[in-house]
Amino acid sequence: MFGEIFRFELRQQLKSPLFWMIAIAFAALAFAAAGSDHIRIGGGIGNTHRNAPFVVVQMLTFFAILGMFLITVFVAGAALRDFDAGTAELFFATPVSRRAYLGGRFAAGYAAAVGVLIVVAVGLATGVMVPWVDPARLGPTSGTAYLYAFGVVVLPDLFFLSALMFLIATLTRSMLSTYIGVIAFFVLWQIAGTATDSPDHLTLGAIIDPFGLGAFDVATRYWTAEERNTKLPGIVGVLLLNRVLWVGIGAVLIGAALAWFRPDREGLRLWRRRSKPVAAEPAIEHRSRIVLPTTPLQNNAAARLTQYWKLAAFDTRGVLLGVAFIVMLVFGLLNLGGSLFLSNELFGTKLYPVTHLMTEAMDGSYNFLLVIIIAFYAGELVWRERGARISEVTDAFSLPDFIPLLSKLTALIAVIGVFLVAGAVECALYQLVRGYTHIEPG
Repeated sequence: MFGEIFRFELRQQLKSPLFWMIAIAFAALAFAAAGSDHIRIGGGIGNTHRNAPFVVVQMLTFFAILGMFLITVFVAGAALRDFDAGTAELFFATPVSRRAYLGGRFAAGYAAAVGVLIVVAVGLATGVMVPWVDPARLGPTSGTAYLYAFGVVVLPDLFFLSALMFLIATLTRSMLSTYIGVIAFFVLWQIAGTATDSPDHLTLGAIIDPFGLGAFDVATRYWTAEERNTKLPGIVGVLLLNRVLWVGIGAVLIGAALAWFRPDREGLRLWRRRSKPVAAEPAIEHRSRIVLPTTPLQNNAAARLTQYWKLAAFDTRGVLLGVAFIVMLVFGLLNLGGSLFLSNELFGTKLYPVTHLMTEAMDGSYNFLLVIIIAFYAGELVWRERGARISEVTDAFSLPDFIPLLSKLTALIAVIGVFLVAGAVECALYQLVRGYTHIEPG
């Protein structure tokens, strides 16, 4: 039964236009990064060949990290497919085992995520073949480098990430909760990386880095350009320990998903609302005929403005006061706070927290989360009525089509404004705490 579920789910993934859109977009980015100095993935390469084994491993690792927020669609989508389609009860009524059901779904989602990186590797390999690349910047193409990158870095990284996403999706039954969990993990990884980014903590940082970047950096830290062009680090020492550790953690997460999975529709809830007892209505002895007042339906500009205002307030309130946005905002502020606190000196010299350093900190560790949040809420708002299965009701409202869309756009603009203002306020408070009072709101 595992094989049947795996093949069915994998067919669904490969038939999805979203899979090919993401794969082609990533491959195009890899192609451009390999053939141009103007597009960099993972930093500059210096005097190293553009197709050196070191560069291949480094770029594929960064693409695995970059795809963290996109491959969630494949893995979490596989876990939630039956619940979203309303077919979960049909599966749970059959004698299929828990291991076959969850294992087939997870394996197919993981295979789809790996498929995206395979297409990226093709884009990376062909990008250096463009005629405008200087032949002096190229060395012999090494197939071993791609096999090493997948075997040592990409497959373990995607396994851990897929296991984490699958566990969250299985427990919560929610794509939104899965995205929140991924953002939380990313923020914690950023803070941990910043905290251990010093010569005294290189080994610790290499071990706790789930993507292996720290371990790979330690193994190649003092390599010359010639060694980077021709060699690959041995799978020993810190690198081996890091890979075994995080593959083991991924296996534990899969085991937890199998152990904690419940064959019902409701997911994990940290708190539950108490149901209030319903009071019995008094008996009505005499029913009189109710006459509804006649209300003229207005369709002038004032009426349209009122409709837009009400809908915009409803959509904005629903997003900004939602637990999901508040949690993502808190994690963004934590990431910004960690960046401000841990990067307040340069070469051992304390820096004044001037405004341009604050804006650089927001650009480096805060604003990128806003892009992810906007991308998510754009889809969430547009498809919310269909997801709740009330789209036929809302489509029957006597509204022009542009009013609901404009109200959702207003909610997205409010998300941008609140997110940026919150980050600016945190930076201003940090300046005051450090004793710097020349605040420049402009």
